[in-house]
Amino acid sequence: MVWWQGTRVYLLPILIMKSFLKKLVGFLFFAFVISCVLIASIIAYYGTQNLPALNFTDSYSFNEKVLFLKKQNLNPQVISIGSSMTLNNLHSETVLTELQTNSFANTASWGMNLQEDYRLLKLFDELYDLKKVIIVSNVIDYTQISKRIDFDFIRHYLLHDPTYTALSLVKNLDLKYYGKNIKYAQYVRNSTNEYEYLGYDPYGMVQLKGENFNINEKRWSHYNLRGNNIREQEYVYLDSISIYCQQNSLELYYFQSPYRDGLKSKFSANEMNVLNAHINRIQSTLKDNQYFVNSTKSSWNDSLFVDAMHFNEQGAKQFTKFCFDEAIQLKTK
Repeated sequence: MVWWQGTRVYLLPILIMKSFLKKLVGFLFFAFVISCVLIASIIAYYGTQNLPALNFTDSYSFNEKVLFLKKQNLNPQVISIGSSMTLNNLHSETVLTELQTNSFANTASWGMNLQEDYRLLKLFDELYDLKKVIIVSNVIDYTQISKRIDFDFIRHYLLHDPTYTALSLVKNLDLKYYGKNIKYAQYVRNSTNEYEYLGYDPYGMVQLKGENFNINEKRWSHYNLRGNNIREQEYVYLDSISIYCQQNSLELYYFQSPYRDGLKSKFSANEMNVLNAHINRIQSTLKDNQYFVNSTKSSWNDSLFVDAMHFNEQGAKQFTKFCFDEAIQLKTK
């Protein structure tokens, strides 16, 4: 009798745990079913074409770019990486003409730093048969904090792996994200006169139209050349990009994006020192047969810009042509 009572006491925690696990599994299954119903209802209401991009990262711009790459099913030999400096300032048609190729993808998105560029470069080199890499950059890219990015999710999504994509989708499921971005997705895809426009050309560039563009006065005058917020580690990752390209026979172009003349003319001596020190640091980091073009040494009329650093369509075309003309001269030296 004592033995039985002791066994019952011993088994009691096990029975409680089994009951708890059973309820937990039931709850999770119920939550999963409810989530599926909600997602199916959203898809039925909005249609698949109007849904937000999947939740690969904290940056919605980056998520949209991954969706674009999947839809276009590109296999580029030339890619451009970077932030909105690359996204908006590198003119696709000019790239195709100057490099005599139609195998190009602009993979850039808002707010990317050099650490993220390095990791993406390695991922895209794994996925594509790369030959050339282009970076358009400015000091601001060296001040950006790193974001959450699920690189494995991106890899399998672009490889059209439905099983792993489904597992990653469940792992990253955030109904708040999708609810928040349903309307925002439509806004960025259609707001042609706004800075947040994400309507891509066939190669992934976003052209900001000069005519009727809603220029924001704060952005028109905003820049940051204090120098105290530049992250030293970003130069280290630029070095990693340079070494990676050298070791893997990838031709690297680095185009330093300028500021509009009306703004640059007001820079203090200290701000010019910060800018020049940054440029010198890049030049000393890049290796032989890697082409650095410093466009800040030339004049860039305010009419070519939509803010302090981002070109309009005409400006992007002129800037890209200028950079390749300079690069050709460097090659022939």
